[in-house]
Amino acid sequence: MMQEAAVQVSTATVHHLPAEPQTVRVGVIDPAAAPVLSVDSGDEVILSTWGHWGNQVTPETVMTDFPSLRQRFPDALGPHSITGPIHVRGARPGDALVVDVLELVPAAYGFNLVVAHPRGRGVLRNRFPDGRIRHFMLDRRSMTTTIGGSVTVPLKPFLGIMGVAPADDGPRSTVEPGPFGGNMDLSELVVGARLKLPVFRDGAGFYCGDGHAVQGDGEVNQTAIETGMDHVRLRFAVEPAAGLRTPRVETAHHFISTGFGATLEDAAHDAVDDLVNWLTDEGLSADEAYSLCSIAADVRVTQLVNNIVGVHTVIEKFTRHR
Repeated sequence: MMQEAAVQVSTATVHHLPAEPQTVRVGVIDPAAAPVLSVDSGDEVILSTWGHWGNQVTPETVMTDFPSLRQRFPDALGPHSITGPIHVRGARPGDALVVDVLELVPAAYGFNLVVAHPRGRGVLRNRFPDGRIRHFMLDRRSMTTTIGGSVTVPLKPFLGIMGVAPADDGPRSTVEPGPFGGNMDLSELVVGARLKLPVFRDGAGFYCGDGHAVQGDGEVNQTAIETGMDHVRLRFAVEPAAGLRTPRVETAHHFISTGFGATLEDAAHDAVDDLVNWLTDEGLSADEAYSLCSIAADVRVTQLVNNIVGVHTVIEKFTRHR
């Protein structure tokens, strides 16, 4: 049990949760895992996260190193290192856990991995069966990196994994997302985003990891620029769920609903269905909301490579005229 002393900053209590062996789990989400930190609704947490396989992927790592990395974590069901769980006092099944993303600072380096056959799940896995790792140095002053020595890529850091303890008992892989969140790989979860997660267990059991320096929607070759996060600042709150069934994201300008399924059609159905429900909560009738989704919402592929695929539906916030 690792928990540093909390300090009072302004009106919010701020806790510190560094990534270390006692606070990080590799490859497993387990509702029975003991919390490493307890907070109240309204508190903030400053934490860090590790990169894949217990932060053991370095700029010197080559493809032949990965079997030995996996062997160091015999119980892992996935590669991701997740910090947590965090117990939020007062959170109960049927509530929503609200997570505001306040600050994100990636580590100084990252990598993109094309996973070799037969483990590869990239869209072009048959074209690139051999696998490859490509390393990146991340310029955190300019918030850029380069590829091929000539193309500058702006960084847009976010946490690929943000979730709560699932409803089902037993350990599960960190790979597949679900209504509990988890490995959503939703690139919209940058600083300023507000994530709402349905709560299935007392205390919520929040965890995060799978830092991405930047990722395109779809994450088509199976990875983004994977990195740790040296500094993450999150604010937690508990509120009534109001029918929340799957994660929702709100930004300064958009409502974003999510859906997950075995096919894109299944995932899109759930994402659009949830956005219709959300818009009815905002005062539209159901048929008005459905029409507005078709007129003004964009259905986007979140990721195609995590066994369970993801879709998010994005619509600009609107003002109702009385």
